[in-house]
Amino acid sequence: MLVLNRKRISIVILCILVSVFSFMIATTDKKEDTVPTTATPVSGRTIVVDAGHGVPDERSTK
Repeated sequence: MLVLNRKRISIVILCILVSVFSFMIATTDKKEDTVPTTATPVSGRTIVVDAGHGVPDERSTK
């Protein structure tokens, strides 16, 4: 059986308030961490990703 007295209710409310406050602090927007970007359309274009790894290709004639 759970006994609810004034001290226990105060501790529970304090824990809830501290957790909400710490969540608010952790999720605040930091202006120095954000970088503005733009989304450009890539429809009709070909994107080639070359993972060269810094070693010349053995099959290359160059």
